[in-house]
Amino acid sequence: MNTDMFEKANRLNETLFTQFSKATEMQMEAFRRYADVAMEQARKVSEVRDLDGLKQVTSEQAETLKSLSEQFTSDWKAWQGYLNETREQVQQVFAADADAEPAKEKAPASKGTGNKTTA
Repeated sequence: MNTDMFEKANRLNETLFTQFSKATEMQMEAFRRYADVAMEQARKVSEVRDLDGLKQVTSEQAETLKSLSEQFTSDWKAWQGYLNETREQVQQVFAADADAEPAKEKAPASKGTGNKTTA
């Protein structure tokens, strides 16, 4: 029984470690993208020297905001997919445990019955 518990915990830990690694990678990629956009915008603003430059930067920022909005939507969908995948993986761990338990319970019961009749 203790071995079964450790095996279940090990499978769950492996699943969670894999999923958390994916989450960390997704988060770091998103951070890099948004940091790059912020740095690019800061660079453009720092290069403004006249009214025409300011007009150009503000018109480009509208495009940048549209692009960021699309990226937010894409990231949100990716996170939804990640959460669904994680849920499915954890459910599979517990489903495998649920499927394995009845088989294990039946086997000792039949052996136990057989031992009682021979004793």
